[in-house]
Amino acid sequence: MIPIAIINSRSETMVVASLLDAAGILVHIGGYNHASVSIYPLALGGFRLTVPAFQHAQASAVILDTPGLGEFSYSYGLRRAVVKFLLLWVGIISFLAIPWILYDPEFWHPSLAIALSVLGIPVNPQGRSEYFLDVSGEA
Repeated sequence: MIPIAIINSRSETMVVASLLDAAGILVHIGGYNHASVSIYPLALGGFRLTVPAFQHAQASAVILDTPGLGEFSYSYGLRRAVVKFLLLWVGIISFLAIPWILYDPEFWHPSLAIALSVLGIPVNPQGRSEYFLDVSGEA
């Protein structure tokens, strides 16, 4: 088996694997069981797509003929949504906790921990995928 791509996004991994599978190419997704909306796939090196050596040129040709594959632009929508949620959460906790903080100064420790717990929300990582294609045209 020869690696044909290392991809950070689960959705892109599934699209490329389905594309190759539909073309009759055997494809294996390494790290598939680590798929989630967390940083684990990125920390583990991404999802590795491998194909048999005798189908590598054919798989490369299928990927090269796919329009739009390989074009990449960052999406800031998810980041904005998480920041809005964080601000809303901190605002609600602050609004509810300020009277208790003023009444009992020892109370601020748990309320601050609750407000900062939202920083642990996992976010899907974004990054460019690496493709190891055979461009010699021997397909």
